[in-house]
Amino acid sequence: MGLRIGQVAKLSGLSVRTIDYYTRCRLLQVERSSSNYRLYSEDVLETLKKISILKEQRLTIAEIRRELFLEKNAVVGNCKKDDTNLSLSLQRKISRLIDVLESASEEERKLVYKELEDRISGILVRLKNR
Repeated sequence: MGLRIGQVAKLSGLSVRTIDYYTRCRLLQVERSSSNYRLYSEDVLETLKKISILKEQRLTIAEIRRELFLEKNAVVGNCKKDDTNLSLSLQRKISRLIDVLESASEEERKLVYKELEDRISGILVRLKNR
């Protein structure tokens, strides 16, 4: 069971409005209960701490989103030394893609996500079958 937005607000010391804003900006992951309540996982409190630190560094919302994405996926940290350059190149491309998607319509984003999902699934299948 997750935390409702009021509980997150109380535990984090932030307002419900701020948490709702971060959710709309896609900085926080949220699910809906069968009663349509917003439910956040407990790790949202750690994410809110990271957002606070990044805001203190005067990063924009888009930059914060990118940092959270890169941290979550930790591409470089999980690569062998020889793969670091390739990994950094992929991270830059992902970052540019995120920037482009910022101004894309919902329909365009869905098409891109579907295409990426299909391609990644194909790559994983090929790697598994090696």
